[in-house]
Amino acid sequence: MEIPRITLEGKSVLITGASYGMGQAFALACAGYGAEVAAFARGPLDETAELVKKKTGKEVLAIRGDVLNLAQVKGAVDRAVERFGKLDVLVNNAGILHIAPITDMTEEAFDRLIGVNLKGVYFACKFAAAHMVPRRSGVIVNVGSELSFTGAAGLSAYAATKGAVFTLSQSLAIELGPFNIRVVTLSPGPTRTPMHRENLKDPAFKQAVESKGVLGRMNEPEDVAGALVLIASDAARMVTGTNWSVDGGCLAK
Repeated sequence: MEIPRITLEGKSVLITGASYGMGQAFALACAGYGAEVAAFARGPLDETAELVKKKTGKEVLAIRGDVLNLAQVKGAVDRAVERFGKLDVLVNNAGILHIAPITDMTEEAFDRLIGVNLKGVYFACKFAAAHMVPRRSGVIVNVGSELSFTGAAGLSAYAATKGAVFTLSQSLAIELGPFNIRVVTLSPGPTRTPMHRENLKDPAFKQAVESKGVLGRMNEPEDVAGALVLIASDAARMVTGTNWSVDGGCLAK
């Protein structure tokens, strides 16, 4: 029996939140492994497109939009299908972080966390599934967090959204499995991205996150991107309904 190669050749991938950080690393990694990539983000995508072109020679389909706008999310899925003729992989990467004790959390901040981290993910899955189900093929990767599985002071609302992402992925894996659609949660630990740039200026915060795992260092975006490529490839064709933690051992402690 032939073991499937780790490749994304012949596949099309849509990545949300792809303007910087992990989303940008995901776009570069997927293109580097042969995929056609559509990048969706609220912010500018020029840097991502230029980086992918320089490193892989591939043209990124850049789509500006906000995951809070469901019409724009559906439009991104439809544009990817129109350009590539199909959608093989959806990567729900867009997310925001808000640190606040529950006594200081505002309704506005809470609603935005739910909107970006959960509602946007849910409906991107819905719109992608509408294309994948008739083809009886597809992979959905929802980016969770180590906080999908453990609490943290000041991050109760954020952790709640990421816990919901995991159970959403489990539920969709069951629902969509009969259509040969895999759904997996990819959960990074602390990762050196622009989201943490200001926090990392605090030596105490930096030391705390670097000591959370067993390897003594934070993730780089590329560490998570390697796992994404494997999950999205046919080499992981029997992986669904589960969580892949890329956390340097945080959950082992």
